[in-house]
Amino acid sequence: MKLIDLNPRWLSYGGEGVTCNGQPVPERSRIGIAFSCPCGCDRDVAILFANPVDGGPSVQSDGQHAWQRVGDDFETLSLTPSILRMDGCKWHGFITNGEAITC
Repeated sequence: MKLIDLNPRWLSYGGEGVTCNGQPVPERSRIGIAFSCPCGCDRDVAILFANPVDGGPSVQSDGQHAWQRVGDDFETLSLTPSILRMDGCKWHGFITNGEAITC
């Protein structure tokens, strides 16, 4: 299934009105991706990149994993390692060259 068919959206972070410890957080864009789960469960999959498209450092919460990204658009995006959902859905697959491939 093509990633573009799963309603992909770029994730952003920070920006106007966002602070951390009282300090403004600069706006970041394309730090990750969200898309509809390929299994059809009507939930989103959200992935943070270890190497965001905007060239800045990874943005991740404590203990949260970040995926390596190759490609700068939805049609060419590849992520490693595989994605394993553990929130009741249990979809396991890859995003490779803009395709969502179920294991």
